Amino acid sequence: MSEEFTVDAPDARIHGVDTPGAEPPVLFLNGGFATRRSWRHVLARLGGTHRTVTFDARGRGRSGTPADWSLRAMIDDVDRVIEARGLDLPILVGWSHGATIAVCCAAEYPDLVGGLVLVDGAYPVSVLDEQGGRRVRERFLRPGPVTRVRAFLGGSARVPPREAAEVVIGTDEVNGGLQADLAALRCPTASVVGRGEHSGATNAQAHAIRAAAASAAARNDQLTLFGTTSSAHGRVLTRDAGLVASAIADVARRSIRRPDR
Repeated sequence: MSEEFTVDAPDARIHGVDTPGAEPPVLFLNGGFATRRSWRHVLARLGGTHRTVTFDARGRGRSGTPADWSLRAMIDDVDRVIEARGLDLPILVGWSHGATIAVCCAAEYPDLVGGLVLVDGAYPVSVLDEQGGRRVRERFLRPGPVTRVRAFLGGSARVPPREAAEVVIGTDEVNGGLQADLAALRCPTASVVGRGEHSGATNAQAHAIRAAAASAAARNDQLTLFGTTSSAHGRVLTRDAGLVASAIADVARRSIRRPDR
């Protein structure tokens, strides 16, 4: 039976759900403005074959509103959840922003992570120049009423507009420096590469994203391009849930386990 849990960070309480199943455990990391509910189609495809843990990142869903919205704080929250739930070498499955978080966690805590599944994210390339950053800030400073209502109902992030813009810009900046981290990964990693529409990306930038994914895979035998999807970025977890579940199964077969397991 699934168990709801909370984990206390210094400035927020993190809410999640832990569902029993076989090892290795699978920990899901959401997109930048998504909640744990975005994984429901993937979880259904897994059909209880693994222990799964989902949680709302700080300021999203049912988790508390923090003072610190930084990428650093979110990486630390993943470490807190792993420790609090006693997850032994979990597979981190990240979509979009969550994929970036997953790679950062594996790079910083290589002995805690058993494998990675990167879903249309963590591409080692930055696509925002100074003008692009300004456009992002302008877009988030003009949120519409639908966004505010969804956030109030818990259906999306409660991230303030300025901080939301910095999430996008900061993630893009970190992505631009991921080449070394991807090359140094020691755990089995599968990448689901999106060939569909990326909001705000030009055709040339989309091509650069895909080329960067191929280059990263060529530099590390642990990283495989498991599959591609033509779905738009925001629809991958619904339309291609089966592909994501298959990537998880592939990494689970190859994942790092303790000698005594």
